[in-house]
Amino acid sequence: MRAVLKPFVIHAAYSPIETIVFFSIVGTLAYFHILSAIKHSAFFAPSYPSILRPAHALLRGDEWVSVRETFWHHAKAKYSPDASILPLELFPVEYSLDTVLSNAEATPDWPNFFTNAELTDSVLNFTKGIPTSISGFAYDKACFRPISGAALDLEAPCFTDELIISRIIYQTLALAPDVKEDFTTAFNRLIKSTNFSGNVALEVEAKQAESIGDMKSSKWVAYAATALVVRFWDLAKKADSLDILLILAGYVLMHTTFLLLFYRSRRLGSNFWLPSAIFTSSVFALLLSLPIAMWFHIPMDPVALTEALPFLVCTVGFDKPLRLARVVFSHPHLQSPVGGSSSNGQLKPAGEIVLESLSSVYTPIFRDYVLEIAVLVIGAYSKVHGLREVCALAALVLGMDCLLLCTFLSSILCIMIEVRRIQSIRAISKSRVASVATSPTSSPKLRPVNSSLGRKISSLVLGEKGSSLPATRGKKQDKPENPVARLKLLLITTFLALHILNFITPLTPQRHLSPQSVNSFRKADISTPAIQHVLGSLAATEHIDAEVTDGSDATDHGLLVKVNPPIHVRVIPLNSTIGASANSYTPVSGTSRSTSEIVESFMSSWSRLVGDPVLSKWIVMVLAVSISLNGYLLKGIAAGLGGKGSMAKLGGVRFGGEATADAAAPVVVQQPVSPVAPIMPPILAPAPPPRRPTTFTLDEVDRRLQARRLTVSSSPGASSSNSSDSEDHEEVVRSLEECIEIFENGPRPVSVALSLLNDEEVILLARNGKIAAYALEKVLGNTEYERAVRIRRALISRASSTQTLEYSDVPLRHYDYSRVMGACCENVVGYIPLPLGIAGPLKIDGHLFPIPMATAEGTLVASTSRGCKALNAGGGVTTVLTQDAMTRGPAIDFPSIVQAAKCRAWIDSEEGYSIIKEAFESTSRFAKLRSLKCAMAGRTLFVRFATATGDAMGMNMISKGTEKALEVMQKHFPDMITLALSGNYCTDKKPAAINWIEGRGKSVVAEAVIPGKVVKSVLKTTVEALCNLNTKKNLIGSAMAGSIGGFNAHAANILTAVFLATGQDPAQNVESSNCMTLMEPTNNGEDLLMTVSMPSIEVGTVGGGTVLAPQQAILEMLGFKGAHPTHPGQNAQSLARLIASAVMAGELSLMSALAAGHLVRAHLVHNRSQLNTPVTSTPVTPGGPLGTETGGILGVKKELGMSALTPSASNGSLPPYSLEKP
Repeated sequence: MRAVLKPFVIHAAYSPIETIVFFSIVGTLAYFHILSAIKHSAFFAPSYPSILRPAHALLRGDEWVSVRETFWHHAKAKYSPDASILPLELFPVEYSLDTVLSNAEATPDWPNFFTNAELTDSVLNFTKGIPTSISGFAYDKACFRPISGAALDLEAPCFTDELIISRIIYQTLALAPDVKEDFTTAFNRLIKSTNFSGNVALEVEAKQAESIGDMKSSKWVAYAATALVVRFWDLAKKADSLDILLILAGYVLMHTTFLLLFYRSRRLGSNFWLPSAIFTSSVFALLLSLPIAMWFHIPMDPVALTEALPFLVCTVGFDKPLRLARVVFSHPHLQSPVGGSSSNGQLKPAGEIVLESLSSVYTPIFRDYVLEIAVLVIGAYSKVHGLREVCALAALVLGMDCLLLCTFLSSILCIMIEVRRIQSIRAISKSRVASVATSPTSSPKLRPVNSSLGRKISSLVLGEKGSSLPATRGKKQDKPENPVARLKLLLITTFLALHILNFITPLTPQRHLSPQSVNSFRKADISTPAIQHVLGSLAATEHIDAEVTDGSDATDHGLLVKVNPPIHVRVIPLNSTIGASANSYTPVSGTSRSTSEIVESFMSSWSRLVGDPVLSKWIVMVLAVSISLNGYLLKGIAAGLGGKGSMAKLGGVRFGGEATADAAAPVVVQQPVSPVAPIMPPILAPAPPPRRPTTFTLDEVDRRLQARRLTVSSSPGASSSNSSDSEDHEEVVRSLEECIEIFENGPRPVSVALSLLNDEEVILLARNGKIAAYALEKVLGNTEYERAVRIRRALISRASSTQTLEYSDVPLRHYDYSRVMGACCENVVGYIPLPLGIAGPLKIDGHLFPIPMATAEGTLVASTSRGCKALNAGGGVTTVLTQDAMTRGPAIDFPSIVQAAKCRAWIDSEEGYSIIKEAFESTSRFAKLRSLKCAMAGRTLFVRFATATGDAMGMNMISKGTEKALEVMQKHFPDMITLALSGNYCTDKKPAAINWIEGRGKSVVAEAVIPGKVVKSVLKTTVEALCNLNTKKNLIGSAMAGSIGGFNAHAANILTAVFLATGQDPAQNVESSNCMTLMEPTNNGEDLLMTVSMPSIEVGTVGGGTVLAPQQAILEMLGFKGAHPTHPGQNAQSLARLIASAVMAGELSLMSALAAGHLVRAHLVHNRSQLNTPVTSTPVTPGGPLGTETGGILGVKKELGMSALTPSASNGSLPPYSLEKP
């Protein structure tokens, strides 16, 4: 799955804008597809024919106002010719060239009533004859006749109103309310009885119910929302109380999820953009999943989806995007160059940061996705209707959410990284400008952070903004895994189980089969142009001065109308009429449209498109965000170009991996001072012209300081003023008050505030007690380790008497201090490089290995190489591993020796051993308890735990297991008191016989046979001389000295050199160098048989100094790096075998040199070079020369000296000492 997503992730990381636009377009297309499905969905289709009810309006002054139907019936009941309120019924008739029937043949587009006078006259002739043509209907008596002020004694004509538009003629008739026969029935009878033989034919059509697809945008949205709410309410009234409570709880959890999204985003430093991006990603996942679900023919009930919406939201949960965002915003190189402030490199591209963050959290996130989708797939294959569909949709949404997390959301995070960098650049620019504008005499403070009451309340209620980000970016926090994902998986499983077991019934489709109860009755629309035209005509012809003051009183004056639903009459032009219109019309089909017509068609389509209520707001929002983001990015670029100091400080902002470094930026450095001279404040030039602050890079500072030191050392008499003239000007160091203001009230976390200060300003804070020297790494941030080391080095140097450390030859740069902090060393001021040599190669158990040795002793590597050559000539070295067990020996006190003896007996018993073993091994999967050895000293019991520790050296591992075992022992022996976890019965880093006898760590024995001719040609001695010397020196001599494990020539020499090269603990060479070297003749005395026994080699390839990059490189060269993938412990055991073999090579070479008398001569040649003799220190190290009253051994006076040594007969046969090579 990683291989499938990787190309999309890389493209999204390095092309964020294109990815966001792509998914926006795809999401919009998915929205149109869903919109089309909704408009044609049977769910929203009316169950009954849509019935239009009459509307009622009252003329109040010059304005028509809507009234209720009851008001109409009240006025009609009191109607009389003398009544003050005159009720009328309006019957609109629409004569249209367009049909309202979906299956009827449509009329061509070109006929209309404006261009075809013959067609218009035919329809108007029919409308004028309606009063006399309706048979059986007393129209003359029923029609409304308005009062004419010019002829009150004459009967006015019946009121009619016509309105002609392009393809419709509206005619409205006004009748009195006491008509006995229905006008609509009479009109239909008239149309059917009329014989149309002229140019047109008329046909009454029953207007079909308006579907949701025919409605306008705002109309269909309102109808769909109403239908959904009404049907949901209808189901809620029939549902069980448990179902209602479950759905209510789901909606509460859903809103809680949204609140948690905002709260956690705020803790990551974003109030709006991060939660909006995560929410938009989830909405896109739903939009893209719905068309896929339709393609798979997954039935979806809108009511069931409404019930399942909380389930879908809680399933997505937003925890995975927040986990990714937390890792991205905590990345060590988010706002710092890759090499820290000392590097001149650019910032790491935002795409690389997102890719690295995604790689670090990919496994847990993808695991959670897989587990949740697997549970949902089980629910999708269940036989519970409703649950099956919702689970299938939820699985699709989760899968799409995973894709969008790796693409869409990753692109937005890239943009957010760049925006945060621009914010930092602008903040630094403002700070620099403010500091330069400040005069040397007056040091105005920065404006304190606004701590208003509203801000305090928001921090208290919503949490501190950015509080989830570590104070030191990128620092690994050993926190337990967040249980939200596990809890969410449990909730999903429980929800599915309850449905499958039929304990609850939401989402089941049987409850949705009740008749739809959406009210399909609507009132006639009085806002149409035709009705408004009629009402205007009535208001103009009727003059009623009385004004209605109370709508419920029918005695008021006014004109009351009842607007009936319109009667739709289709006008069917005959052939002659159509032909006449066609002669004056040029059809579009078959000919190419002009450019203006194409543009007009496109603009019309676009107008309909943006008329959508959702899409229009989406377009406006996207345009607003695009304009804002582009404007902000342009301001950021302008700030970077204008304030090059800020850009140089942060390394520049890079889009898509392109560097924006300015090679021509001026370099300004502070004048270096003499190591022994007092530190002087910076001297400013008198009245310099105002200019923007220039910046420097730390690489350039180091280079110039190095050049300055070389110049001073080569010409000590040169004046310091000459060098000061060569510099442009010195760096401005702000006052202590300004530095404290930035440190305490600057941006958070503290590392960001300190990035606004230069090194001298941080040193000023540290020397005044604001920052502890040991805590520099913590406050500066883990991307500024080298800067912290440099500042601490300056603090220690300036506080010392010699003040030489700051500019000494102890190296500082180009070292990965992140591996040192918290693991290898504290209060770091640099590192000590040791020469590294390679001896050999040496054939060990059939394989050739180089022997890495870090040492400052001359001839050691050369001597070991000579031993390797001799051993290889005899076929190499064979090794065996006899034991692998690290030890820890706690000291335990008991009230009496009886209880101590009981505890010892319990430990030695099978029951006690098994209990301790179980407790011990529960602390680590690599810790395997091998044995327990007890010893008593009075009422103190010593227990020696021997444990296999895998590829680690194992001191921390075995200490943790020992603590757990002692806790279990405490339950069985409550009176015991653990004096010390280590009671020196281990024994660690001290010579002890128990290590020599019992072994500790790896116990290795090595063997080799060296041919006699090799002994003579390569080693320049004989087998007999070697065997004799080994017995007298290594065995008898060591026994005479009372040595413990020291039956060797110089095993510690080779072992310590390999320890230093491979990252082992050098102090453990005390017990690790326990060695017995044995030599004896073999093959009838012709060849030499040599063995080396080392019972306590304490090494590991995991942890400790092996985490350092150089030492890891050496282990990688040997093939022993890290833990062995299949056999834990094999890498460390192989390293122990290599050390024992190397010791054998060193022992063989040294013993041969001693036997041949070449040792001193070799050291004079290789280890006593006069060229490298160091000069005296400056100032001179206190103390007199050796042999005086103030110096020497115990202050022995010179006159007490010792007599001269005389030559011994034992060395008379040795060759003379000479620096010349033999």
